[in-house]
Amino acid sequence: AIVKKQIARLKEPSLKCVDLVVAELSNVVRVCTDKMARYPRLREETERIITTHVRQREQICKEQIILLIDCELA
Repeated sequence: AIVKKQIARLKEPSLKCVDLVVAELSNVVRVCTDKMARYPRLREETERIITTHVRQREQICKEQIILLIDCELA
């Protein structure tokens, strides 16, 4: 019972960590695409593709974290 409480407390910080990583990746993408200012369409498309991919992986990652914690609590 004691361990279950501690495991349950890991869920929120783990999901917050994913949010922080995504925010940092978004900042890095923005900085990198700013170097492509001479090619606005290429910059926009590159940023769109990368951002979409990161958002998809964010959802999958959060689902896996929730699943892992739920399995540990079972």
